[in-house]
Amino acid sequence: MKAIDNIFEDSVNIPLYHYTGIGSLLGIAKGEALWASSISYMNDSREIVHACETVERVLQSRLAFGRQDEEHECLTQLQKYTEFLSTLSHKLFVFSLSEKPNLLSQWRSYTPHGKGVSLEFSAEKVNYIAKHSDMKIARCIYDEIGQREIITALIERLLVNFRQQLPHMPVFHGHPSQCYSPFLDQYKNDILQVLAIIKDEAFEEECEWRLISPHYPEGNNTNLKFREGASMLVPYIELPLGNKPFFSHVRMGPSQHQNLAFEGLMMYLSNENISNSLGNCQIPYREW
Repeated sequence: MKAIDNIFEDSVNIPLYHYTGIGSLLGIAKGEALWASSISYMNDSREIVHACETVERVLQSRLAFGRQDEEHECLTQLQKYTEFLSTLSHKLFVFSLSEKPNLLSQWRSYTPHGKGVSLEFSAEKVNYIAKHSDMKIARCIYDEIGQREIITALIERLLVNFRQQLPHMPVFHGHPSQCYSPFLDQYKNDILQVLAIIKDEAFEEECEWRLISPHYPEGNNTNLKFREGASMLVPYIELPLGNKPFFSHVRMGPSQHQNLAFEGLMMYLSNENISNSLGNCQIPYREW
């Protein structure tokens, strides 16, 4: 069984790729930072929701055969707790990367028509960003067996801490069905960070890795910024990129004016010294 400590990587040892548009590339270069968006505003409309439902299924199986004791009640309340989390918007910020440098479905889903780029980050650059932005690194889990193993490991870790704290827990004066809510709130950050790497199997082709922030507390936060999304304002935080060049390689996506687009992008990357090289996706996909 996968241990909870092994869910997140200390570092990566392979290059990873981010698909975006040339407008975002200009913004990244100008700000010398990446934009990690709130997980509640990602392309997958069931972010966190799918993960919470998986937690509930694991807990249902466990609760069906458990003894009626304090641990059983804690798990019962954890089930309701995760169900409640699935209904909320969260200040947990994610930057998505892929193992695939040139995937048609990524060009079609995550780049603007005719203006897409795939940005290659060396392993050293990814590790730098994670270290200097207090982000965790993890590969997304798509298969149900792997997801259940991770959730089971999370539950076991929570129960270990619960057993240690139970003799010293203060008296809760609210409703008995919420008596362990203060305990669970202590681990909200850990719970959400684990849920953030559980993805629906429909997205498996993307081979996604994520840089995942801590959960930001409610209230005003000076690190919080906003950008225009397709239909709403999207909250994000900045992740400093460090020294130039920022990217090991930039690959240009399908374009209506391939030669001119390539030449303009090449001049820009050279003048700004933000990438070591430029290439073309070579995919014969027409979208105009």
